[in-house]
Amino acid sequence: QGAAVISCFSGSENTIPSSGKDELPKFMANATSKQGFAIYVDEPEGKENCSWQVAEELESSLLCDLDTSAMTSNIHLLLDLSTGSPMVVDTSFQSQPEDHMEDAITLTVDEYVEDIHQYLREAEVRFRPKPSYMKKQPDITTGMRAILVDWLVEVGEEYKLRTETLYLAVNFLDRFLSCMSVLRGKLQLVGTAALLLASKYEEIYPPEVDEFVYITDDTYTKRQLLRMEHLLLKVLAFDLMVPTTNQFLLQYVQRHGVCMRTENFARYLAELSLLEADPFLKYLPSQTAAAAYCLANYTVNRSFWPETLAAFTGYSLSEIVPCLTDLHKACLDVPHCQLQAIKEKYKHPKYLQVSLLELPAVLPL
Repeated sequence: QGAAVISCFSGSENTIPSSGKDELPKFMANATSKQGFAIYVDEPEGKENCSWQVAEELESSLLCDLDTSAMTSNIHLLLDLSTGSPMVVDTSFQSQPEDHMEDAITLTVDEYVEDIHQYLREAEVRFRPKPSYMKKQPDITTGMRAILVDWLVEVGEEYKLRTETLYLAVNFLDRFLSCMSVLRGKLQLVGTAALLLASKYEEIYPPEVDEFVYITDDTYTKRQLLRMEHLLLKVLAFDLMVPTTNQFLLQYVQRHGVCMRTENFARYLAELSLLEADPFLKYLPSQTAAAAYCLANYTVNRSFWPETLAAFTGYSLSEIVPCLTDLHKACLDVPHCQLQAIKEKYKHPKYLQVSLLELPAVLPL
């Protein structure tokens, strides 16, 4: 099919143990018969945001044990992967600030709030994953991706990572999979590297690399994880500052204030959208955030989309309805889904136990 094949990282094919709680998912436990890690690089379809130009370089550099001296792309790496990570963070302190307070301050500076929103709206189009990328994946499915995201939520709670870190990790994962095809036995490695990278970008004191090796139950080595981090950075072209649903939602609740119960319920709904690539990847983050706001506002206050936000975003309620309908269905399906990490997270008193709220069975749209 006109695709280059890159093989690396031979070894065990286990995957996604929970953070000390659950058994291995069957789709990964059954992958032990396959050895190696094959990445299929699609042919470029015009000029894309993905780093198509690195395909040949990746093939030669990975097969040559990632010798950075042989690299010829315009991406200049500062470190050889045999000695450490491309992103090194001092973790000598352990305290973390409140999750979304700093984000809200940054995104809602009155003087620049409209300029910030306009920039985010333009950037979300440039850095969105391909909505139908899963159709080109030969060995993984949307269900496997959902299991991985559910596990990432558990890891985020275990290490008290910020909400934005989770959103960034899922964005990195989907953008990587939009460009590269991965065997199921290495899907967890990609997800773990995405969370490692997002932690380094977003957290003040992220977990150590060894901690990320530990949470995979030592399925992968530290060297493998750092190699995948390197590959992830190259495929993403080092574009890590991307708009997320979480950022837009923070802007909306600051622009038109709601009670804490409504805000937390909107955050719960927005996070549910991360689980399902289909249908939510076809919506922009600003649209998903608007749908989460509407559904939470209606559930708690029996009101949908205020005029202030319609003027601020340019979205009418009719434009939000398709995403709102999908999000409503996804939330109604939660009790029947085996993936419960997000629901369990938002059952905590600090989120006012909003995942226990009863959703209207029908929306008057």
